[in-house]
Amino acid sequence: MLRTGSRARGDGSVDALSDHDIELYTTAPDEYAGSDEWVGELGAVWVNIELEGPYDNPAHLVFFEGGVKVDFQVVPMSLLENMIDGGLDELHQRGYQVLFDRDGIAARLPAATRSAPLTEAPGEEEFRETCAEFWFEIAHLPRYLARGDLWVVRARDWETKELLLSMIEWHAVTHYGPGHDVWHIGTKMRDWAAPGVWERVEKVLGIHDPLRQAQETADLFGDLARDVAEAYGFAYPQDAEHAIRSYIDRLPQR
Repeated sequence: MLRTGSRARGDGSVDALSDHDIELYTTAPDEYAGSDEWVGELGAVWVNIELEGPYDNPAHLVFFEGGVKVDFQVVPMSLLENMIDGGLDELHQRGYQVLFDRDGIAARLPAATRSAPLTEAPGEEEFRETCAEFWFEIAHLPRYLARGDLWVVRARDWETKELLLSMIEWHAVTHYGPGHDVWHIGTKMRDWAAPGVWERVEKVLGIHDPLRQAQETADLFGDLARDVAEAYGFAYPQDAEHAIRSYIDRLPQR
């Protein structure tokens, strides 16, 4: 049994609300699929979601009584042996703890370097596609807003936020260098984003008027994308931004 994630890294990022990331290595992972009885034996369960894990393995994401959250990955022993023979993957390089090792197998694992995964700058094609998709998605917002389709507005808005997150990550790497650690799904963005970015993100997310939030989101994306484009010599689609921004500004709200 291994623990990964913030509770295993020892980098000071853990707090009282951090979840537990637990890996159970077994020769019979299928026995843990399709049943949550074994989870209930560990404590009173509020909710248990069974998913397929990253290694085509059973995964159980559990909230126990009191709000303790544990993500269990039930992993074939062969993957542990692969790390012993071939080296740790990115997740385990960041840090792991051995919680239980009945046969002494985990003691043969290499030590973690505690290094963050290398976040690379985008290639020009990926950058261009992300910009095009952002301006395509954000152009929908005033259309659906004018129709009163608020659910669709929120769905399209989140698409723009995910594309903005990619640009925030690239911008941070551009500012700090390729070894800079950007966290998963925007976690702790205030700590890793380039100076001034988090304050603008807070402002954007605090705006309740959908059209104004779209305009502020567009402002932030455009500013960051131009910085990234200049740093790497990419062409930025200024004509697309200008056309979409004008379109957003003139469509009426319902």
